Amino acid sequence: MLENNALEERAVPDCRMPVDYRTTALRRTWAELPAHLQDRLTAHAGGRIVSVQLAGGGFTPGFAAVLEGDEGSRIFAKAAPASEAFIYPQYQREAQVVPLMPAGMPMPGLLAAEEVAVPGLLAAEEVAVPGDSWELLVYEAVDGTMPGHPWTETDLQAVEASCVEAVSRMQGFPRQYSGAPIAQDLAGVPSQFRAVAEGGSAPWFLPALTRAEAAAFQQSLDLCPEALAGDAVLHGDLRPDNILLQAGRALFCDWNFLGTGAQWIDWVSVLPYARAGGLDADAWLRRSELTRDVPPPYIDAFLAGLLNYMIHWGSQPEVSSSPQLRAHGRHTARLVYDWAASRREAAHRPGV
Repeated sequence: MLENNALEERAVPDCRMPVDYRTTALRRTWAELPAHLQDRLTAHAGGRIVSVQLAGGGFTPGFAAVLEGDEGSRIFAKAAPASEAFIYPQYQREAQVVPLMPAGMPMPGLLAAEEVAVPGLLAAEEVAVPGDSWELLVYEAVDGTMPGHPWTETDLQAVEASCVEAVSRMQGFPRQYSGAPIAQDLAGVPSQFRAVAEGGSAPWFLPALTRAEAAAFQQSLDLCPEALAGDAVLHGDLRPDNILLQAGRALFCDWNFLGTGAQWIDWVSVLPYARAGGLDADAWLRRSELTRDVPPPYIDAFLAGLLNYMIHWGSQPEVSSSPQLRAHGRHTARLVYDWAASRREAAHRPGV
């Protein structure tokens, strides 16, 4: 689950329009990278870099781009310095777990992961600066598209198939590297429902949340430890900008929030976005082998946990180096609330 409390914070205007996950990142340019790091990337690309296509998705200021060498080879590279207190440990975590992934995983292939000691010099300006250590990851470049522009049944089928495949292939993943239970991570977020259930104000970006709904969501939230229990090793942060669709297959990126729990958690994490794109999420719950036998209250518990998480982080101060991070939290909270409230209404409908 993505949170970014360590980045510099400042007040910026809120945007209540839906988030375009293709354009959320504020990234370093190639010219801003240290010369020594540029040299390492040039070596990995197999020739002088002639094209740099920065990744528009994501919520961190880490460098991430498709690089093309003058011999025509292409790589996807991401890098962050130790001076960036949030993203550097996440890239280190990714460098730790991705080499342990089993063959055939639905993800781009990792070509290299290394720690690069950089002397104190900026490439473009030849100005002495303090030295730093950078975490560098190099992947195969994937010519793919992000789902959701628009969502289609075919694309969601590809995502579901990759969720099934990933859960199956990760059964033998080393347990010492599999991360904390996802239920434990969600439990670490203070309840956003209790105060509303007791008559307090709803979050400003969820004005429709009623006292009765908040009380029901709190009951579902309390069920999370039971509902999310499991030993599946999961991506832990699956959302549209962590998915690439290529030739009918969904590839999952950014495995730095690995966690454990019920095998269906990653799959259900994606469904609020697909539902907002016009697809029938509840029909997909009934259709998928991951969720068709899961008790509905367990699904509701996860949605309550995800909603609580997104309300909390969407309410935090804005982040200057990731100006759409909090908007992502608020946007996702609204999508999850709409679905969870709809499920609750349907469950209480006469004859249902």
